[in-house]
Amino acid sequence: MVRPFGVLVIWTLFAVPLFAQRTALAFSVQPGGVVAATIPLTILQDPNVRKQLNSGLTTTFLIVARQRDTRVTTGARIEVRYDLWDEAWVVRRIEHDRKSERQSIATLEALEKWWRTPVRLLATSAARVSLQVDLSVLPFSAAEEEDARQWISKSGGVGTTGGGSGLVDALIGTTIAAKPLTTYRWNVELALR
Repeated sequence: MVRPFGVLVIWTLFAVPLFAQRTALAFSVQPGGVVAATIPLTILQDPNVRKQLNSGLTTTFLIVARQRDTRVTTGARIEVRYDLWDEAWVVRRIEHDRKSERQSIATLEALEKWWRTPVRLLATSAARVSLQVDLSVLPFSAAEEEDARQWISKSGGVGTTGGGSGLVDALIGTTIAAKPLTTYRWNVELALR
């Protein structure tokens, strides 16, 4: 049973107040002291994010939750890719406990409905938790990054005798290690009981 109103949230967002209202995380407590967050739909609708989503490449939403005043860091990852061939959204959600869900979604409306499903960020027995939650929107997935790394490494080494590593490092540094499309940060105080 999910208790969406069993959580008291005191949050601040480092942005304009109107923007903060549109991008607030909603929290719920699930059985076992699991804290879940619903990511605002406005992030998925952001023009830069939407452009990336429509490219046919994977867009990764990396969520990192740090418990302030401790070293505890957990998080989740959401990957979304529009399959141009099948004309469907391929989504994957990996939550704090490594539980993974993958599915194909037929329409943008169905994707937006799926997006509203809370993402499980952490489990705690504490009555109160102070979190810093960061969300980075990356223009690739971990698998695509590794594939590109291998391809560039092989391409950079063709026809050379060990001298291609500088070229490979430069290509990897400028191509693969791209900056996030956008980032968000929330500081929240959660009273779980």
